[in-house]
Amino acid sequence: MKDIIHEIADALWNDLQKGKNSILVTLTSDKGSAPRSKGACMVVDDAGLAAGTIGGGNMEFLALQEAEELLKQKKGKISVFNLSGACGGKVEILFTFVAPTEQNKRAVYNMQRAIKDHKAGWLVLPFTAEKIGFVSTDGIAGIDIPVEKMEITSVKGCDTIDTSEGTYYVMMIYNSIRVFIFGGGHVAQKLVPMLRFIGFRCIVTDDRPEFAAPELFPDAEACYVRDYNELEEFYDIQPEDYIISVTRGHEGDFEVERFALRTPASYIGVIGSRTKHAMVAEKLKKIHFTDTDLARVTAPIGLDIGSETPAEIAVSIAGQLIEKRAGRTMHTMGGY
Repeated sequence: MKDIIHEIADALWNDLQKGKNSILVTLTSDKGSAPRSKGACMVVDDAGLAAGTIGGGNMEFLALQEAEELLKQKKGKISVFNLSGACGGKVEILFTFVAPTEQNKRAVYNMQRAIKDHKAGWLVLPFTAEKIGFVSTDGIAGIDIPVEKMEITSVKGCDTIDTSEGTYYVMMIYNSIRVFIFGGGHVAQKLVPMLRFIGFRCIVTDDRPEFAAPELFPDAEACYVRDYNELEEFYDIQPEDYIISVTRGHEGDFEVERFALRTPASYIGVIGSRTKHAMVAEKLKKIHFTDTDLARVTAPIGLDIGSETPAEIAVSIAGQLIEKRAGRTMHTMGGY
């Protein structure tokens, strides 16, 4: 779902507030080669495509035509599309008719509020009912079934759940990932706007005021001036958070890594050569960090795309974070 869920929620909410009907088009299954994987979705209203995409091309064109017809009939359905030509795959698409009812308004409002508050939740789509639901820590809206019966918390991506009350398609909407960037130099200045554009929340820290100035990072959620050896006092790192060290030298990297390895951060990346990383690793071992601890560190940070300039390095880092967020295998750079 990633950043597109913001557009989906806003489009649905705008239609519901205006008393308009919508069709939520969701790719629930993909086999073989398909332009998008399951979970891709789009909103169609009386004016046509309102937000999102399920992959473009002829498949999306046909799905858009079907959605427009279902919108006139005020109903939903499940369709299977066989992709001929280059793709050759097969996809199942769920068309959910969303009328401006109070329960649908509550569901979309709760989803929109959770997204803006950076909270996780689950979008719930019945296969046979003309309504949607959103489940979060605040409860459930728009689905007439107890949450505990759905085993919804077991869904970490997208899945179909069968219950005695019916079949539901469930998509997890993750917290927006926070990226703590230590070091506000040239790479960070190029990196932050890229990460913000692709849906990450950036927090920048430097031990020099001139490199943690908010005007340098208008796309950052926050900028702080902190001594790198005092980070434990200020930051509450969560398991979904990422930590990046792009400080000006190995002393800064040492302090950031020492801090990072004591947190549950799911990703720790450090800029610089393998030689520099080896020097920092030896210092960390002297204060009782193990090889297992150090294996958590990705260094040198970034995909191996031959990057040299700060902007190119920022692209390589952003690409690696996309891979991490998507749960794919990462290929690190060989050094700068």
